[in-house]
Parts: sequence; C-alpha cells; structure tokens
Amino acid sequence: MSESELLEKLLSEYSNEFRRVIRRGLEKSLSKKDPTMIYHFMSMISPETNIDLLYEFDYYYKIYRVSERIKLPKPLEISNRDVLEVIRSRRSRRRYSYKPIDLVKISTILYHAVGVTGRAWWGGPKRVYPSAGALQPVEAYLVASRVEGIENGLYHYNPGEHSLELLKKGSFNKLLREISLDQDHVEKAAANIILTIVYRRTASKYGLRAYRYAHLDAGFAGQNIYLVAEALDLATVAVGAFLDEELCNFLEIDCVEEFPVLIFPIGERV
Repeated sequence: MSESELLEKLLSEYSNEFRRVIRRGLEKSLSKKDPTMIYHFMSMISPETNIDLLYEFDYYYKIYRVSERIKLPKPLEISNRDVLEVIRSRRSRRRYSYKPIDLVKISTILYHAVGVTGRAWWGGPKRVYPSAGALQPVEAYLVASRVEGIENGLYHYNPGEHSLELLKKGSFNKLLREISLDQDHVEKAAANIILTIVYRRTASKYGLRAYRYAHLDAGFAGQNIYLVAEALDLATVAVGAFLDEELCNFLEIDCVEEFPVLIFPIGERV
C-alpha cells in the first residue's frame, strides 16, 4: 500500500470534523518539519471532540508470576529534611560513590514514587502520585547492582504487595549504560529505577488524549524519585535518552502497549 493510500485509509476511519483536525496537523507538520504536530492537533480537545475509547481497562498494576518475590522492608515515614528545603535543594546529580545502598532506602524511594497508600471508594488503589482518571499507568523496574540484601538483577516493583519480583539475575549496569547512549553515570550507580507507561490504562478513558496524560503521570512519579532521593541524601538524575527497542527487549515488554519513559540511576553521594 502506498503512502497516499495509507493516509487516505487513516482519514477514512474518522468523521469529517476529525479529518479536518488531522489535516491541520499534517499542514503544520509540513510547515514546521515536525511530525509531532500531527498528534498535537489530533489530541486537542474542542467542542466537536468525541473521545473514542481505544482499549478496555483491565488492571491497575502488573503482577509477575515469578518463583522469587522479595518483601521489601517498611519504608521510612519521615526524614530529617523539611519538604520545602528538599524542593529548593533538589538537583540532578551524576556522581555516585561505590558504596552499596541500603535496601530500606530503595524501599522508601519505590514506595514514595509509585506506592499504594490505600483504597478508593470504588475499590481501586490510591497512589502517591497524581494520575489522570486515577488510572495509574506507571510501572517501576529496579536494576540492582549494589543493593544490600538482594542479588544483582532486574526486578519489577509490585506496589500492591510492596515487594520486588525477580525477573532475571545478573549485573546489567554495563548493558544499561550502552542502551542509555553510553552515559557513564548509569553504569556507576548502585541501582537504576526504570519507569514505564502501560498506555492502555489511560487510553481506556481518554482516547487520543491519553498519550499526553500518561507522560504527565510519569513526570509526577519521577519528581517523587528526585525528592525522596534528595531527602535521603542520595544522588539521582532523570535519563530520557536511550535506545527504545533495546530497553524494551531488556525489560521484555512490547514497546507499544508498554514503553519506557525514564531511567533514574541512584547512588550514595560522593
């Protein structure tokens, strides 16, 4: 099928009003040489907008059926830093010592980044980060390299149980550095937290608008990581440059319905 035939097929799927919006995006995309303008216009809300639900909602967080599950220690409830002070002093820090990280600190970061704090009136989980429609698309994975009390490997964080699900054993920091376009601080960190988005959760309610909202959710969770790391006198930085398909292959996700958005190397400060 030719490019023009593909485009016509795409446009034929939508109403006249929506085709007009898509054409505006195409025109702006051509004038600015920026293909993101197509989605920008497609996801705009107007009085004529009809939100087509793209998926059915099925679950709030993933649960891996693995043989090894590690119950995390209780996260710290307070730190010796005032929240306003922490916000002011927060920085992107790329230098880490070679000291291992205590598992309680990892537990505290994961819980206060994407953890479950209770149950809503409809039965769904309440989370520590704000989420569009309370649909909670963010998943967290831990790559442990020097974390006291657990083996090196790739883990998935189960927020319902506050536990780690071991996906594969091994030392993966060198591989993760290569995937992250050779950013040395990724390899030198004692641990890396990878945030992904399960797009269908948000798209089950917000249709084409969902891609915007899901990334906002990930940003809120990422700021939680920054602030908790700062409160614990740890160092971290948000890494958004990586080889997408290679990272998806490492996590064994499809890069379509679930895709990575941020990597946070974490370590003790030098």
